[in-house]
Amino acid sequence: MAFTFDTDLPPEIYPFAWLLGTWRGYGILTYGDTVPEQAVYQEMVFDHDGGPYMRQTTTIWTVDATRSENLDFEMPGLEGASRLARAQVWSTETCYWRPVGQQQPDADDADPRTPVTSLELVSTDPAGHVAVWEGWIQGPRAQVGTQAVGRTRTSAEVREMTRMFGLVGGDLMWTQDLAAFGNQELSTYASGRLGRVEDPQSGAGSTPGA
Repeated sequence: MAFTFDTDLPPEIYPFAWLLGTWRGYGILTYGDTVPEQAVYQEMVFDHDGGPYMRQTTTIWTVDATRSENLDFEMPGLEGASRLARAQVWSTETCYWRPVGQQQPDADDADPRTPVTSLELVSTDPAGHVAVWEGWIQGPRAQVGTQAVGRTRTSAEVREMTRMFGLVGGDLMWTQDLAAFGNQELSTYASGRLGRVEDPQSGAGSTPGA
């Protein structure tokens, strides 16, 4: 699917241009004995309001196995999403990405011609967590990790998070590791494969029975 560059973008967020839009797909949640491995339906929306930053809104749903079709985890994101019936919202999050500087990559970098943009992010979720992240974006890939995670008195303990994003074959691939629920070390928590939705209001990429 062709990507149309928004000519009204602030120059500061040009490095994010490939992310802008609505993405839907499928993925896996798992976290030791705390979260049994399960398929999930995902949506990420990246947008901007003209300021020098980008907003990301992420929603993950559990899946109704009785109304879903078999899933091949090698299939494109939108095709996989179309086979899943959403059940309940598992999590939501709003995150703001802000560029804070650029530097030229090292000569032995995998992509020595594309500048590396440093990032600062702030995220919040209704489960009672606020996080400050730092990282970088270079071409169609980004990596971020938390520098601080705050939580309300009654929320689950979350110590640290890392995320990676990449554009592979036109799909947005992402992973998240987590140190939480008393665990000190980072472990796999979530991953996903999402396809860009050309018209989010058309129902493209919607789930059967959703």
